[in-house]
Amino acid sequence: MLDRADPRADFEEVARHGTPPLARRGFLRPLVQFALMALVLAGAWFAMERLAASRVERTPRTFTPTVYTVDTTLAARADNRPEIRLYGQVGAGRNVDLRTVVSGDVVEIHSDLVAGRRVSEGTVLLRIDPFAYEGALVEARANLSAVQGAIAEIDARLASESEQLEAATAQLELASADLDRAMQLSQSGTLTGKEVDARRLILSQRQQAVSQSRNALLIAEAQRTQQEANAERLEWKIREAERKLADTALIAPFDGVISEETVETGRSVSANEVVASMYDDMALEVQFTLTNAQYGRMATDTDPLEGRQVELNWTVGGRAYVWPAIIDRIGARVTAERGGVEVFARIGPADNPVQLRPGAFVALSVPDRIWPDTFRLPETALRSSDHVFIVVDGELKRRDVRLIAWDGEDAIVEGDLADGDVVLATRLTEASEGVKVREPTVAAAEPAVAPEVPAAATDSGQ
Repeated sequence: MLDRADPRADFEEVARHGTPPLARRGFLRPLVQFALMALVLAGAWFAMERLAASRVERTPRTFTPTVYTVDTTLAARADNRPEIRLYGQVGAGRNVDLRTVVSGDVVEIHSDLVAGRRVSEGTVLLRIDPFAYEGALVEARANLSAVQGAIAEIDARLASESEQLEAATAQLELASADLDRAMQLSQSGTLTGKEVDARRLILSQRQQAVSQSRNALLIAEAQRTQQEANAERLEWKIREAERKLADTALIAPFDGVISEETVETGRSVSANEVVASMYDDMALEVQFTLTNAQYGRMATDTDPLEGRQVELNWTVGGRAYVWPAIIDRIGARVTAERGGVEVFARIGPADNPVQLRPGAFVALSVPDRIWPDTFRLPETALRSSDHVFIVVDGELKRRDVRLIAWDGEDAIVEGDLADGDVVLATRLTEASEGVKVREPTVAAAEPAVAPEVPAAATDSGQ
């Protein structure tokens, strides 16, 4: 090793070799590193070639397109009518407030006059003390009897006056004839003028008697007319008293259920006071709302909206019960707060163990309008609401359709479809033109193919 502290040694070294010793050593080191790197790379390449040469040659697999097993449905053109699911509220078609027509103390109440009890038509629900009304009836009948007696008296007087008038008329005729004879005799000188005047006086008296009888008869007839008017008034008083007496009993106007009662025995009630309410449980109806669009479709359908059969479903106690109903009438106006048209359907009888009650919220199934020459497809067959795929020779083909309406999980469509088209019903993500598919029945009929074993597995022993 050179001694760096000796400058003369370095000078001699430079004089012999022409370069300093340190510079010559820095030049040789990179050459050595490069040579070692090249040797390592060459060895790696040689080893890789040997491994590649010893690898077993594999036969490339042929490409087989994926075939999806799907469900299909047949397209059938028909007149389809979807069902609209709505909600409504049950109400009483006939509901009445029971009012007391007369006032008084309640002396009797029927045991069934309780909310929730059913009563029959004609049942006396309560009775008001009838004493005062019985007295009014007795008084009215007595007054009528008095007037009828007065009429009988007038009738007797009329008969007497009629007889007197007939007698006076006969006497008047005789006096008139006697005066005529006296005047003839007076002309011949047989009677004097005084005797003729006497006969004239008698005739005047007979005329006065006839006039008095006739006036008496007219007065009696006028009195009878007046008494007849009094009799008619008293007859009405009797009917009024009888009606008030009958109204002391509050009677059920029809078969129904008591919905409310607010009266007790001994309580004093006034006329026209509501003491109970009842409804006809055999005349229930359901009220529901159709949107403007729904009402517009149904109103223009060939099948009238009124009279259309609907189905009512009431879920109670964890179980659903069904009643039939018929649309009876349409509301008189559009209800802005409900956003549509009110419709009322009359509920029919059903053999259910529970009794439908007013106020119940129910589900309704209402037939929509009829869509002629349309197709009913499962919801899974419709894609993007504007097309479906049909299966032709095991491949998918797109067909454009137009969605018309929903009916539960089915779609009513029209478009580029024909009767008998096999429509894809499976929600297949890879569905597109040309995708291979087969139905489950076809897949089951094909022989099972054992899965290929990877080549790496066969070479595992090497």
